[in-house]
Amino acid sequence: MRTHIRRAACLALAGAALMLSPVTANAQEQAPASGTSTQQVQSRGGYFLGDGVNIRSRPVDGTVHGQGYFRETFTAHCWNGDGHWIYLTAHRGNVTGWVKVDYVFYTDMGPMGYC
Repeated sequence: MRTHIRRAACLALAGAALMLSPVTANAQEQAPASGTSTQQVQSRGGYFLGDGVNIRSRPVDGTVHGQGYFRETFTAHCWNGDGHWIYLTAHRGNVTGWVKVDYVFYTDMGPMGYC
């Protein structure tokens, strides 16, 4: 029951954040290029909601670079075009990649844009 409540709360927060974020017409699925964007994107802190959450090289079918575990923290950098995946850096192991938003919880709600 708690898992369903946490997941519902996470989805509600992610949905609210998506509604407040600007939408880019040509959002890319690749990792953001450093220093090439004119849009100022801020990051968010958070933690993983499950054990063994895959951190991938790209959304959906990317190579798994590592995994996040329940309550381990990360810094989220941006969303992909459909808002279902985030590009983040896990603090344990400093692993960077894409994670589906269903498996994360944000500890702050600052602005975050699309990659």
